Amino acid sequence: MSFHSFDNLVVWSILALGFTCYQLLTYYIIRAYSGNYQLKDASWLSAIEIFIGALPLLGLLGTISGLLDTFHAMSQGAELDQASALSQGIADALWTTQLGLVVAIPAWLLLGYIKHLLVKQVVDQLNQGKQGETHAC
Repeated sequence: MSFHSFDNLVVWSILALGFTCYQLLTYYIIRAYSGNYQLKDASWLSAIEIFIGALPLLGLLGTISGLLDTFHAMSQGAELDQASALSQGIADALWTTQLGLVVAIPAWLLLGYIKHLLVKQVVDQLNQGKQGETHAC
């Protein structure tokens, strides 16, 4: 991987969307631990899930566009060494797929952890409510 791999719009889209997802995930983990989570926040978790699902698809889009660029350059005869052009083009194209997966997989795990924390918090609140009713009788 070289630095010219970062001149791709898809790479920057993956990084920007990934940064947004991780920022929101961190925010909700902090809110869940502090007990400040509210039910209206649950709608954002659905949106985050969609954003995370888009990350590997953006990687695939980068792969397809990179391969198309490689084959277009080869058809124009832009490179004297076709094997080198092909291998570099495929490496650059696969970089976006790898980046999309590397950013998405930990985000999916964090989202699952947040959902676990929220279910635990709701169960604890229900148990506290039942204990309060028992003591009131």
